[in-house]
Amino acid sequence: MTLDAGNGIRLTGIRRSDKDALVGLLNNRAIYRTTLRIPHPYTGDNFESWYARHEEKVAQQNEQETYWAIRDSHDQPIGGIGLSFSDGQAHRAEIGYWLGEPFWSKGIMTAAVGSLCRHSFEELGLAKITAHVFSFNAASARVVEKCGFELEGYLKRHFLKDGEYIDAKAYGLVR
Repeated sequence: MTLDAGNGIRLTGIRRSDKDALVGLLNNRAIYRTTLRIPHPYTGDNFESWYARHEEKVAQQNEQETYWAIRDSHDQPIGGIGLSFSDGQAHRAEIGYWLGEPFWSKGIMTAAVGSLCRHSFEELGLAKITAHVFSFNAASARVVEKCGFELEGYLKRHFLKDGEYIDAKAYGLVR
């Protein structure tokens, strides 16, 4: 499945052939700093491990795609975006995303988040999408706010990363 985010930006499934491009973008301390689950350094083995788990999950559960590559007008992967579902909570999902640093501040992520949210409400039937944004990540907060998410709370010491607690802003978007 392909989702059109506009201005030549599309969301598609991750391909094994995306490995080198994604490893090159993800092996960036700035991306590591603003995400919870992406390791640093990011290696080809990290990609292979993630890709195998992702393929197995989709095959076992016969699920629709829940994680997409963000692609430019040349079909090159420049970022990623996905949905996480909590067990027994099929009416809502949490959105997560990252974008290669050369593509920051161009409106790409706002377009991608907006496209995925529309798809999630219209095609997946979700009632709510949530986003947890590290308190220091003003750019990510702007993305979800531009997409209509509302601040629902401030979560003190909500995440633990590298032995340090991180506060987060909890956002929600309802259909």
